[in-house]
Amino acid sequence: MSNEFLVTGATGFVGSNIVRRLISKNKNVHVIVRNKNLNWRIRDLFSKITIHEVDLLAPDLLKVINKIKPSYIFHLAAYGSLPQEKDLNTLLETNLLGTANLINAVKQNKFKLFINTGSSSEYGIKEKAMEETDLLVPINNYGVIKASSTLYANREAIRENLPIVTFRLFSPYGPYEYPTRLIPYVILRALKNKTIKLANKKSVRDFTYIEDVVNAYMRACNLNLKPGEIFNIATGTQYSVKELVDRVLEKTRSLSRIEWGGMPSQERQFEPTIWKGDTKKSRKILGWRALHELSEGIEKTVEWFKKNSTLYE
Repeated sequence: MSNEFLVTGATGFVGSNIVRRLISKNKNVHVIVRNKNLNWRIRDLFSKITIHEVDLLAPDLLKVINKIKPSYIFHLAAYGSLPQEKDLNTLLETNLLGTANLINAVKQNKFKLFINTGSSSEYGIKEKAMEETDLLVPINNYGVIKASSTLYANREAIRENLPIVTFRLFSPYGPYEYPTRLIPYVILRALKNKTIKLANKKSVRDFTYIEDVVNAYMRACNLNLKPGEIFNIATGTQYSVKELVDRVLEKTRSLSRIEWGGMPSQERQFEPTIWKGDTKKSRKILGWRALHELSEGIEKTVEWFKKNSTLYE
């Protein structure tokens, strides 16, 4: 079995970073996209990857998968991580039906590893660091449907003894992130000394630098993981939005003015006081931990944005 890597959601933030890492390691990379005109994130990689134009919901997905016969599948195609992505039908189709279709297609051939990409949104509000065994009580549609996808993936893994695991990502950030997301927005404004309008300085998140996230996917390829395992990909430390902004201003030496309350809050019922992942299981079983503390991750991200801000214009 040759080691073919298949990445869905390759034109997205996390997916494009994974594709770049795989190429740097001279892997055979296949990407599934709905539109062959690759977007700004991976346009420069056109000649180094094999592109398959097919929708995860299309009947000919199976034909494409049978042609690739991937050994490793990194499933990152998702809808709903951006505030404007709210359509319920698209959430269900992309995140749940797309995942089910992909699993049903890849299981026709033997494969070594399928990583389903989940989200910390699956947990909902907790009083302590979130553990993989916690009861899921998501507070928005995105979290509900991502949780459903994880449960479906797990059912398939356990029932059919398939090497499928789920990584629940906690607020990844870094190069190629979408410009309206919190960290790129703050950095791009700070670099131009423009006013930064934000909602709530007390909101907390477990911000995980993208290099560390990609390391987890790479590491998993060398392990024999139990079917249906779930892992938090997090730092285990939370920071408030204010602490984050302070670090960006420090690294950019910006004169930007911060206007708290200048942006409407996202549509959540309430903001938790705790939002961080328990990383004991990832450390023990994956042998993985986040190597970048927030200041270091922000510094690297700022440097990248300085060099690549034209991508965002």
